[in-house]
Amino acid sequence: MGGPVRGLSVAEELANVLRNRVLDGGMRDGDLLPKQSELLAEYQVGQTTLRQAIRILETEGLVTVRRGNTGGLAVQLPSEVDAARTFGLVLRSRRVPLEDLAAAVRNLEPTCAAMCAAREDRAAEVVPRLQALHERCAELVDDLPAFVRACRDFHEGIVELCGNTTMQLLLGTAETLWSAHEHHWVDEVPDGSDFTERIKSGLAVHRALIDLIAEGDVDGAHGLARRHVEFAQSHPLEARPGHAVKSLPED
Repeated sequence: MGGPVRGLSVAEELANVLRNRVLDGGMRDGDLLPKQSELLAEYQVGQTTLRQAIRILETEGLVTVRRGNTGGLAVQLPSEVDAARTFGLVLRSRRVPLEDLAAAVRNLEPTCAAMCAAREDRAAEVVPRLQALHERCAELVDDLPAFVRACRDFHEGIVELCGNTTMQLLLGTAETLWSAHEHHWVDEVPDGSDFTERIKSGLAVHRALIDLIAEGDVDGAHGLARRHVEFAQSHPLEARPGHAVKSLPED
């Protein structure tokens, strides 16, 4: 791993080496890279080159410089929220309509529901977790904002439990963006609005979907999930016709 780094752009080459060390070297979030003096000796580069390489990794969000006695270069592994934030910036820069994002979610989430139903370990790994998320929704029927957030957790749970990491990350970024828009919508719902029947219907569908997944009914789970997502999206979309996707706020 050590040894001198050579190339036309030494800082970029060093950044590549350090990036590989972070991503492929088994490092965990919060782990510290060696001290800068040790990196200088290991890679035989100057301080300016090392600072430039570190700056590249900071810009990518892979490391952060900690100050103080316990400071150093701390690893920041990319997260789904980081991906969603970048994805949101791209969609926002292209002025993508909110309906476009919603269409992606309602076409892909049913596939995740079908994948949940196809899992051989669904009885142990999928159904109990979805049931717990559903029960949390049922506990919050008298608090619309909290209920909507709990329902988003249920929908995001379907994605998380599909068993395919690429789908989890691909759709997870879209779900995170959609959830932010849905949360903003529910926070603006006028006091006194009655969603009683809609809430009852949503809970009934959740129960039915869990049953279909438990039974291994792939086609049934896909079809019901598609209808349910379309129904669940209707109010936020109707409340914001023509709106474009907004990027996630910085923490």
